[in-house]
Amino acid sequence: MGIIRGGDAEYDDSKPTLEELAPKVEQAISNGLESNSTILKLAGKYYSTDEITLLAQSEQVNQVRVLDLGDNQIGDEALKILSESSQLSNLEELKLGINFITDKGVKEWAASLSATLGSIKTLILSDNKLTDDSLVDLVKSSNFPQLESLDIGWMEAGNKTAEALGSSETLPRLKKIDLERSYIDAEGVTLLLKGEISKNLEELSLVANKLGDLGAKLIADTPNLKKLKILNLSQNMIGDEGAEAIGCSTHLCGLTHLYIGRNSFSPKGAEAIHQTKTLTQLKTLVLQEGVETTPDLVNYSRPELLRPDNPDLVNPEV
Repeated sequence: MGIIRGGDAEYDDSKPTLEELAPKVEQAISNGLESNSTILKLAGKYYSTDEITLLAQSEQVNQVRVLDLGDNQIGDEALKILSESSQLSNLEELKLGINFITDKGVKEWAASLSATLGSIKTLILSDNKLTDDSLVDLVKSSNFPQLESLDIGWMEAGNKTAEALGSSETLPRLKKIDLERSYIDAEGVTLLLKGEISKNLEELSLVANKLGDLGAKLIADTPNLKKLKILNLSQNMIGDEGAEAIGCSTHLCGLTHLYIGRNSFSPKGAEAIHQTKTLTQLKTLVLQEGVETTPDLVNYSRPELLRPDNPDLVNPEV
């Protein structure tokens, strides 16, 4: 549009051309790769389609293994450009959280025959505009055969996504699932953990869902979770029954980290976990969040269980 005048000020709101943007993007890539040619962090750059077009074409990125594009302005068109970039075919970790990707973009990626990112092991899509409609397609797609870690939290994922994950036959390597702040209830837990995929899980986050006591008991009674090491069930309305089931579980014996704060259980439920005779591998136990600033809140941790944010500090209270 050219020069805009308002009051005594004037500014140029014309959009730069790709030719004008190219040197800036190339310089940003060069700066990002200066310390490590395989890791490129470009989060919070306000990059949208034009910048992503230039990034995806750059010869500088053909050795990049980790690409962080979180907190930008990436939408469906930019996602398509990324997913079909021949320069990014060696990518193993892609972070796209906090962007503007919609169901349309993810459904197209999941169905694409031109996708080049088949080597991805870690995919972060949290806090985009996605629902069950596209997430079901994503976890059923054959475009992610190497995927080991999937973060689809902070979106409208519900029991349909949980069911698709539980029955997926295209993600044989998946070890970590993050579904924080979704819409999964006890039924969804059953659907998620019923299939082969749960047998390989090493880390599961269901923070701020709607599990309740029934969901906690279903997790505690699931024989498929022998490999699970990290479990986060914070903010799930879990009461004493659920806490006692977790504390007595013989199927969660491999857990090394358990986060179950901000729930509804009383000291009775907390005691059932901290006195557990089955969760003997625990190194970190959080029964009540806030330990970072208020140590007295950790009333039920065994002395040998370390706090997650300060591994050198042991709770002295029994």
